[in-house]
Amino acid sequence: MKKNLVLFVFFIGIFTSSSQTLDSLKTETQSYLIHTDLSYEFSKPKFFDMFRYIPKDLVGLGKYIIDKKNITPIVLATSSTIVMMPFDEKLTKGAANLGNQVNLDNEGTYFRIKGVRMLPSNLPAAIYFIGNGGTTLLLSSGFFIAGKIKNDYRMQTTSSELVEVLISTGLVSQTFKRITGRRSPTSGKMEKNASFQWTPFPSFKAYQTHTPEYDAMPSGHLMTYMASLTVIATNYSEVKWIKPVGYSLAGLLAFQMVSSKVHWTSDYPFAMLFGYVIGKNIAQRRIHKTHSVKIGQQEVNYKTNYSLSTTNGFTTIGLHISF
Repeated sequence: MKKNLVLFVFFIGIFTSSSQTLDSLKTETQSYLIHTDLSYEFSKPKFFDMFRYIPKDLVGLGKYIIDKKNITPIVLATSSTIVMMPFDEKLTKGAANLGNQVNLDNEGTYFRIKGVRMLPSNLPAAIYFIGNGGTTLLLSSGFFIAGKIKNDYRMQTTSSELVEVLISTGLVSQTFKRITGRRSPTSGKMEKNASFQWTPFPSFKAYQTHTPEYDAMPSGHLMTYMASLTVIATNYSEVKWIKPVGYSLAGLLAFQMVSSKVHWTSDYPFAMLFGYVIGKNIAQRRIHKTHSVKIGQQEVNYKTNYSLSTTNGFTTIGLHISF
């Protein structure tokens, strides 16, 4: 538990100390310098913002799936899922053997209060807890407290968005789990073709009573983690270490869940894709991007338009800048 608290304090401390450049302290909006010519402007979030956009998150994911422009990531997620399925059992056994050598082959143990699992008490549980909704809420609380202390709209917005992430990914993952009804590795012995056992649209009673029989696809933990990471990385795009550290932790989480027989490897592609899309939509909705160039001491906002034309066999490029 101490390790988790130290990690949490360090993570939030980075943002409260040096990761941001606040350009203005307006009453309604605050601007943050991202690059020399790019700023993100955030409005002061309202309490119900974390709930009001959830329907748009769900609709936005649906539009993303059916949009022809997104055919490449959809095909990649689908094909990688199909390709990995025949190897799921072998990959799970291999991960379990490797995990056993480093004590990562179980879900771990937790501190409990009146029987309710609260915080991890060993390393496997701490890794699994990375994708837990409690971690997202913990991060949201940290951003909220720091944002209130510093009167920082970006931190407050991030806090609100992380709650939205938790609700939206929960709805999406539960919907797809109940549609696919894929059996988890933990639901029984690893007999041959166990990863091919699907029971689409199980009854509500069956799902609630024998959840591991139906809840493998997609991984809710990985989806929630990816969405949370995407929100933070998008809002703090000038902080370069967030993505490499975040994706490394995602890989560790994915490995631990396979080695402890919580998920099949093929449960991951759509979890990662859906988490990324949900997180990106949530974060971009509240960011107003401003491009600027400094002339002397004056900052000038501008827009650029490009055009191509052909005259007497020569192609010319036109650039129009409006201030």
